[in-house]
Amino acid sequence: MNALNFMENEYVMAEVHTYTVTEMNHLIRNLVEGSGLVANVQVRGEISNFKRYPSGHCYFSLKDATGVLKCVMFQRQARQLLRYPNNGDTVVAVGHIGIYERDGVYQLYTDLLIAEGIGSLMQAYEKLKNKLEAEGLFAAERKKSLPAHPKTVGIITSPAGAAVRDVITVSRRRNPGVKLLLYPVQVQGKAAAGDIAHAIRFMNRHRLADVLIVGRGGGSMEDLWAFNEEIVVRTVAASEIPVISSVGHETDFTLTDFAADKRAATPSQAAELAVEDTWQLRREVKNQQQRLGNAIQNMLQQRTEILRRLTKNRMLQDPLRITDRAEEKLDRVLMKLRQTLPRRLENRELRLHQAMKTIRHPERLVTKPEQRVAAVLKILRKQEKPWEPYETRYQSAWNRFTGLAKGLTGDREQKLALLASHLDAVSPLKILSRGYSVTSNETGNIIKSVQDVHWGEEICTRLNDGEIYSVIQQIERREDDGR
Repeated sequence: MNALNFMENEYVMAEVHTYTVTEMNHLIRNLVEGSGLVANVQVRGEISNFKRYPSGHCYFSLKDATGVLKCVMFQRQARQLLRYPNNGDTVVAVGHIGIYERDGVYQLYTDLLIAEGIGSLMQAYEKLKNKLEAEGLFAAERKKSLPAHPKTVGIITSPAGAAVRDVITVSRRRNPGVKLLLYPVQVQGKAAAGDIAHAIRFMNRHRLADVLIVGRGGGSMEDLWAFNEEIVVRTVAASEIPVISSVGHETDFTLTDFAADKRAATPSQAAELAVEDTWQLRREVKNQQQRLGNAIQNMLQQRTEILRRLTKNRMLQDPLRITDRAEEKLDRVLMKLRQTLPRRLENRELRLHQAMKTIRHPERLVTKPEQRVAAVLKILRKQEKPWEPYETRYQSAWNRFTGLAKGLTGDREQKLALLASHLDAVSPLKILSRGYSVTSNETGNIIKSVQDVHWGEEICTRLNDGEIYSVIQQIERREDDGR
């Protein structure tokens, strides 16, 4: 039976000519272009998926409610355009239908484009955009910041598209430990908008992710229309979880892009925005570790150098030198004190005794003047009577002088007693007996300020019953307010 079928097939092949694919495409091209029926046609439709390449050629589609026609306008004709059309514009394209043999595709080779206005989809797009923008859904102040270190990234897209593969690949490369949670949805068709909105609400209700990526791959305006539906745009704007929109290509803008907290030109860029680069973090940690190691090494070198200098210090190598020098200076200071202090004290005491003796016998202040006056009077008495009035006057004057002298000596006695008590109070020995001390440096000078000394200097502190010798190890200056 198999042999019979083979023979029948062979008979059929012998009777009917078999075309290659190229021959068939060429035949159809000749039939279409040779008929003259579509050599010069005008087609009205809405521009969709318009793209201009660096070569200057423009590729787009014309569509209506039920059909789509591919079109091409080469550089020579495109240069005649006053402006390039936008997706959604309704135009009349003038040209001829031809067959692109390599792909077996027929298309309109366009010579002229005549604009007729904005298409219905673009009208709906602009109307809804203006409405939502007036409500504040696109305001920058309501947009949330993306988390810096997300643990779970939610992906709302078609499981079969290239977009989800791009997101997974980039996310795993940047952070192998991040958790990716896919919620599969339809991204095209009548049910797509409701599907996408439900997925966003579900993710928010159960707090399943730290950030959401919502989007799909490229396509025509009709393919991306689900992301222009009001229910999707409002759901994205109301999401408590930050949303990154990634719809179509870089030149495609949907209303979801305006409502999302962040827009990505491609799914790969969305993954880069959502997932931190742990390799970069590792490099930064490594750099910080290196900087810390260098800082520690420099500090150790500095401390080692300080220690080396200290070990070479003669004072530290032989600390007894400090005490030897201090004892020598102390001996000189004590010798100087023993020589000068007693002499000064003796002089002060002698002057004090003399003052006290004078105070106790004030009449001695006027003894000699009185004797001289008496001698003068004795001489005057031996003379004639004319001197008697002068004697009386002199005696009166003398009495007044004596009274004044006694009063003066009394006041001086009181002042001298007061000065003696003050002198005794400020006597160095008296001060030392009350618990105070006097400190002098190596040269015997009294130390009045911390600025008069330096580290390692030998000092002597004299108390009431002896002396203390010490070496300065630390100096602290007191900062008083307003002084």
